[in-house]
Amino acid sequence: MKVKLFLFLFLGSFVVNVYAQKSLSDYSYVEVPRLYEFLYEEDQHQLNSLTKFLFNKYGFNAYFSDELPNVKRCDGLQAEVLGKPGFIYTRITVILKDCNGNEVFISEEGQSKQKEYKKAYHDAMRKAFVSLEELGVQQKEIKVYEDEVVEEKIEPMPKVINDPRRPPVGKNDDNPNITVGTGTKITANEPRHYPSAKFTSYELNGESFLLRKTNEGYSLYEESEDAPNGLLLRGNIAVDNNNMATYTSVDGVKHRVKFKENNDLVLTSTTTSITYKAQN
Repeated sequence: MKVKLFLFLFLGSFVVNVYAQKSLSDYSYVEVPRLYEFLYEEDQHQLNSLTKFLFNKYGFNAYFSDELPNVKRCDGLQAEVLGKPGFIYTRITVILKDCNGNEVFISEEGQSKQKEYKKAYHDAMRKAFVSLEELGVQQKEIKVYEDEVVEEKIEPMPKVINDPRRPPVGKNDDNPNITVGTGTKITANEPRHYPSAKFTSYELNGESFLLRKTNEGYSLYEESEDAPNGLLLRGNIAVDNNNMATYTSVDGVKHRVKFKENNDLVLTSTTTSITYKAQN
């Protein structure tokens, strides 16, 4: 009897997970509140901004409630975050609900032993999102319902602090992604590939980066707990009328840009070639 009950629970859990994996991609956005019930201020500890960032990183189209365009409520999901600060552990659970209030996903509980509140909440939140990352969600493009054609609403840029550091230059035998030489030659007639996703995740030297698509091209951010919302602006990529792209770091250093078919980002100059690996 116990064996049958165990199998039933196991199969039931498997069905729920499969359903979540399919259904979450069928929605077009996630609405993130600016205030969580277990905190006292809007975006306290920048936890709400971090939640939105992580949703975008893992295939969702995340908006704060006051940023949403004219959309159907049942096209999207509402995010709810449960937080439990404790003497030993700080715990975070992420819940997604449909427009009828039904829970369609509950994350694994993220736990942190960090003593500082902000670090503890951020650590626990990132651990809670591991179960969302594993689903491989890719939400469809958000559909806006309007009576007349107007200019597309542009999502505000995340608040970031400029990082004065520049991409590494010079020989580094420990890093196969950085080489010294003439770099990758990009000719004017060469077909160019550009990522179409709103956000693309990258990795370089064990560090995580996020590429955000903009009207002018792209912006490249590095994940960092030192930034208010977990993001440091590293530079911007501008695409000109000839479909040529140039990367300019925050301190003014320029590199030529090439995206490989797998979305790997290659920055080149006369002496350096740097490859950011796309994380699919």
